[in-house]
Amino acid sequence: MSLIHGDPPLRKLFGSVYYGWIVAVGASLNSFVVVGIGFYAMAVFLDALSAERGWSRTEVSFATTLYFVTSGLVGPWVGRAVDRFGPRVAIGVGAAIMALGLVWLGRIERPGQLAQIYPVLAIGFALASAIPSSAIVTRWFERRRAQAMSIAQTGVSVGGVVLVPLITASLLERGLAHTTAFLAGLLCLVVWPVTALLLRNDPRAVGQSPDGQSPAESRPAFAAGELWTQRAAARTTTFWRLVFAFSGILFCQVGAAMHQLSVVREHLPAEVASLALSTTAAASIIGRLIVGSFADRVDQRVLTVGLVALQAAAIATLGFAETAPALFLASAAFGFTIGNVFMLQSLLVAQLFGVRSFGTVLGLVQLLTQTASGLGPLALGAMYAWLGYGPGLGALAGIAALGSVALVGARPAVAPEPDQAGTLAPRKSGA
Repeated sequence: MSLIHGDPPLRKLFGSVYYGWIVAVGASLNSFVVVGIGFYAMAVFLDALSAERGWSRTEVSFATTLYFVTSGLVGPWVGRAVDRFGPRVAIGVGAAIMALGLVWLGRIERPGQLAQIYPVLAIGFALASAIPSSAIVTRWFERRRAQAMSIAQTGVSVGGVVLVPLITASLLERGLAHTTAFLAGLLCLVVWPVTALLLRNDPRAVGQSPDGQSPAESRPAFAAGELWTQRAAARTTTFWRLVFAFSGILFCQVGAAMHQLSVVREHLPAEVASLALSTTAAASIIGRLIVGSFADRVDQRVLTVGLVALQAAAIATLGFAETAPALFLASAAFGFTIGNVFMLQSLLVAQLFGVRSFGTVLGLVQLLTQTASGLGPLALGAMYAWLGYGPGLGALAGIAALGSVALVGARPAVAPEPDQAGTLAPRKSGA
C-alpha cells in the first residue's frame, strides 16, 4: 500500500529537502519518455513514413492531425479523472496504453491503419502527459510554481535532445518494428517505477504543505480552494480568452514542429536535419529554465505575448531560410519558446481558475486548444502542397502573433457559486 498512498519508499534518501522538488524531478523523468515519444517522435514518424514507405505527406499529416485532435477531445475526461482519482493513476494507465499503441504501430502495413493506431496512442498520451503532470506540480507549489513547472517540463526537451537522433538512427538501421518495441519498453521501465516510487499526488500525502511552508504560512494563491465545473468555467470570458489565444498559438506551434524535420530536410541531409530538432529541444531546456527562474515575478500574460512574438519570427525564418546557420538559428529560437508556451498555458489556468479544479478546467481548455493544434500539421501539409513551406510557415507566424493578443485582457475568473438549480455558475460580476 505504501507505493500507492503512503510515504514514498525513497524519501529518506533526500533528507530535509522539500519533497515537492523530488516530485518535480520525477515528473521531469516521466516527461522525458512520455512527451519525448508522444510529441517529438511524432515528427520523426511523419517524415519516416512519408520518405521511407512512400506514403503521401498529406496522408500521414492527416493521421498526425487525428492524433493531436483525439488527445484534445479526451482532455475533459482526462481532467475529471485526474481530479477524481489522482494524477498518478492517470499516468500509469496512460503509459500502458501508449506502450500497446507503439507495439501496434510497429506492425503497420498500410497507411490507412494509422487512423486506427494514432487515436489509441493519443488517448495514452493524454492520460500520461500534460494534465496529470501539471496537476501534480500545481498541488505541490504556490509561490514557486513556475520554477517547479520549468523543472518538471525540462524532461520534455531532454527527450527531444536524446530521443530524436536515437529514434532516427534506429529507424534507418533497424526499422519501424524494432524501434517502436524499444520505445514501448522504455516507457514502461521509466514511467511505472518513477510514478510508484517518487510521485505523490499532493503534499498532504507526506504531511507537508505547498512550497514546504508551515500550515500557518501557507496561503492558497489564486483561490486554490474554489470548485469549478466545466460548464461554469466555460461561461466566463476568461476561459474563452485563454482558449482563443492558445488555440491560435498551438495551431501554429504544433504545425511547425511536426513539419520541422521535413522543412529542414529540403536543404540539409537527413542526419544533419535531425540535429535541428535536437537543437530545438536543447534550446527549449535553456529557455524553460531561464523563463521559469523569473516567471513567478512577472505578468505571465504579457510574458506569453512576448514569447509568441519571438516564436512567430522563428517560424517565418524557418520557412524562408536556406543555409544551415540560418536554419539552426531559427530552430534554436523556436525551441526557446516552444516549451515555455506549453508551460505558460498550465500556469495561466492555475492562476486564473485556481488549483482545486485545475485538472477539470485544463482538460476543457485542452479539448479546444489541442483540437486546434491538431489541425496545424494538416493545414501546413495542405499549404505545402499548394504554395510550399515558405508561405505556409509565414501564414502560421501571423496567426500565432494575432492569437496571443487575447491574453492581454484576461483577468482571474470570479469564484463560482451555486445557482438556483444547485449547480455551479460564475458570479455575474466576474463573468
